[in-house]
Amino acid sequence: MESIIVHPKNSMELTALKSVLKDMGIEFEKFHTRNQFHNKKTVQKINDRKEKKINKNQKPKGL
Repeated sequence: MESIIVHPKNSMELTALKSVLKDMGIEFEKFHTRNQFHNKKTVQKINDRKEKKINKNQKPKGL
């Protein structure tokens, strides 16, 4: 089956498209592009920092 990608200019267009697709019984997927700018190096750095924070030497409280 063919696929189409639509880039609505505003929220009103997006809402109209969703309602038409729902009324016609057409399945659609949501795809958010906001957080897709990270490349592999950036993602690796973020994961390394998280691991470093988790593996910190923790002092016992009260001492």
